[in-house]
Amino acid sequence: MLYICATPIGNLNDITLRALEVLALADIILCEDTRVSKKLLHQHGISYKRLLALHEHNENEIADKVLAWLDEGLTLVQISDAGTPGVSDPGSRLCNKVLETGHKIVPIPGPCAYISLLSVAGLNIPSLFYGFLSSKSGARCNILNQWCQVNYAVCLYEAPHRISECVKDIIQCLGKERLIIMGRELTKQFETIKKCTAQELLAFIEADSNQQRGEFVLIIAPAVVEKDIASLSMEQINALNLLLPELPPKKAVALAHKLVGGDKDLLYQHAVASKR
Repeated sequence: MLYICATPIGNLNDITLRALEVLALADIILCEDTRVSKKLLHQHGISYKRLLALHEHNENEIADKVLAWLDEGLTLVQISDAGTPGVSDPGSRLCNKVLETGHKIVPIPGPCAYISLLSVAGLNIPSLFYGFLSSKSGARCNILNQWCQVNYAVCLYEAPHRISECVKDIIQCLGKERLIIMGRELTKQFETIKKCTAQELLAFIEADSNQQRGEFVLIIAPAVVEKDIASLSMEQINALNLLLPELPPKKAVALAHKLVGGDKDLLYQHAVASKR
C-alpha cells in the first residue's frame, strides 16, 4: 500500500511514532528532496532501503512507477520536505492515480503549518485553506477581492520574497484595518506569531528584514460587520421597553430575545441607551 506521511515543519522532534514506524518499514520512500529527507531519517536513526525524488516536475512519471511497485506488493511512503504531502506540496496527482487503480492509500497525519497557526489564532469561526496566491499582483488581487465580505477566515501560504507585496495587496483589497494572524518559521528557532491589522503587519515586517525571511502562514480574519441598532424591529424594541423598568438590562435582553428574537448585542445596546 501507499502511505502519505506528514513530517515536521521545522522541529524534527515533531513526528509521530506511527510515522517513524512506517518510514522504517518502507521498501521505497518518495521524497520531495532526498537531501532534506535524509536529515530527518538520520535524526531518528531510520535505515531506509531506497529514497526516490518525487516533486512537481516528475510526479506523473513517478506515479506510473508507483503503480507497478504497488502491483508487486511493495510498501511505499510519500513524504514532503515539511508538513503534509498534497497540501500545497506534491502528492495530489500521485494519490489520484493510485486511487483510480483501486490500490489502498493510508494517511499518516501529523504537522501542518495551517492547522498549527489556526490552533493559536484565537478565532472561533469557520476557516478556509487556500494555499499560495498567485505571484502576480493582478491575479492575487482578483482572489483577495472575493474575500471582502466573507464570514469566515482564510489561510494563505506565502514565500519570503513576496510577503511584503502580498500584505500590500491585502491592504489595497481588504483594507488596512483587516485583522491578520501571521505565523513565520513555525516550530523553528526564530518562530514569530503576530496578530494585528494589515497596516500594522506591513510596518512590522518592513521594519525588520529578519521578519521577511522563512516560510509564512497568514490567516485573514473576516471583515468586522458594524451592527446597526436601527435594524431592530418595533416588536423587539417594544418588548424590551416593557421589560426594562422591571429588570436589569442583561435579564431584560435575555427575556426579550427569548420572546421575540433579535440580535442580543443590538438589544443590549438599545437597553443601555434606554437606561441612560
